[in-house]
Amino acid sequence: MKILQISTGYDISFNGGITNYVRNISNELIEGGHDVTVLYSQDNGQKKDYKFEIINIETILRPFHLSSVITNNDCQKIDEIVRNLNPDIIHVHMMIDLPIDVLAIFKKYSKVVVSLHDYSYVCNRIILLDRNGKNCLNSDENRRCNTCISLEESIDNRIFGGSLRRFAKGINVDKLANSSNHYEKFKVGQKLFSEMDSIIAVSNRVKDIYISNGFVNNQFYVNHIGNYTAEKEFRDSFGIRKNINYGERIKFGFIGNLNYHKGSEVFLKLAKDSKHEFHIYGGIDPAVNEEIRTMKNVFYHGKYTHDQLKDILKNVDFGLVLPIWEDNAPQVIFEFLNSGIPIIGTRMGGLPDFINESNGVLFENMEEEIIKIKSFIESNAVFNFYNSVINSIKGTKTAGEHMKDLLEIYEKI
Repeated sequence: MKILQISTGYDISFNGGITNYVRNISNELIEGGHDVTVLYSQDNGQKKDYKFEIINIETILRPFHLSSVITNNDCQKIDEIVRNLNPDIIHVHMMIDLPIDVLAIFKKYSKVVVSLHDYSYVCNRIILLDRNGKNCLNSDENRRCNTCISLEESIDNRIFGGSLRRFAKGINVDKLANSSNHYEKFKVGQKLFSEMDSIIAVSNRVKDIYISNGFVNNQFYVNHIGNYTAEKEFRDSFGIRKNINYGERIKFGFIGNLNYHKGSEVFLKLAKDSKHEFHIYGGIDPAVNEEIRTMKNVFYHGKYTHDQLKDILKNVDFGLVLPIWEDNAPQVIFEFLNSGIPIIGTRMGGLPDFINESNGVLFENMEEEIIKIKSFIESNAVFNFYNSVINSIKGTKTAGEHMKDLLEIYEKI
């Protein structure tokens, strides 16, 4: 089977959730005897050597632009690429720097599967948080985006748009004017989604949110992605974890970028005056980094490389996954669970699909719930829970198992 994977917005070598996934699943498909090409953008100029073929496209739009573009000249480039390649299946994973109309071009030449790894089709900010950092689950078909996204934010030119944003800040106004065209793009997206051959959501919550926004399809599946950390070799490398006795200091670990939407405020509340240790691995908001300097039980280890992940996980007793937004299916969940680490997390997005009473504790992102979970962490109950689940945490889906799921969907269409 000839498969074209679409993953634009980052260089294909970027160490991020979607790009890592696309590389892994492409390798699995190659091993299965399939012909795989990945279309990507934002090439970093470094030499690449993959088993699968790669095509770089220089896009007109920049990644994470906030304008609602239905079509542009990139559609002609995509048309030529797809026509020449003539794939059996086009699998779209990410296209955050392409216009929505490329979906119609994909459909013109091939069967098309769209995987929903984020909310970019219903929210230009991608994470369903408005300009004030509040969750936005109903944008009135993106009409509310006109006021959420300012005119200056929607200008794709970095220099001009940036100058206008600095000007607005300089004269102390929230925005210079409203933006436009979001409703029109939204309606085109709804129509195109219904015409795709299949839609795959990475969690139940993602599917629910898209359907509630009128993005429907007769072949709409939920399929949890596979991860290399679920492989036996990775899981076996951690051995048997020891029980923790009452009074010992538990090591809570946060892996990723600790910022507002990833739960930095919740993290600080849990760590404040705790008798336990809190470790941070990855990026960090400068304001958060400044605040933790006075917290003797919080340790920031800086950014890490992929090769360091196992050693990091061996130094963590409990994983913290604390998004305040509807996080789709965070990769760090798989990393924690597949290394035998229970999780404490917010009940947001895809987390309930993976975290239950056998491997973790979920809580609502509300002040009273945060107080309760902090009380749990500081009590003997946290030791009892840890010791009852440790060394019995089940692994998640492997990349090979996920590939079989995808092939079944490909065959159905």
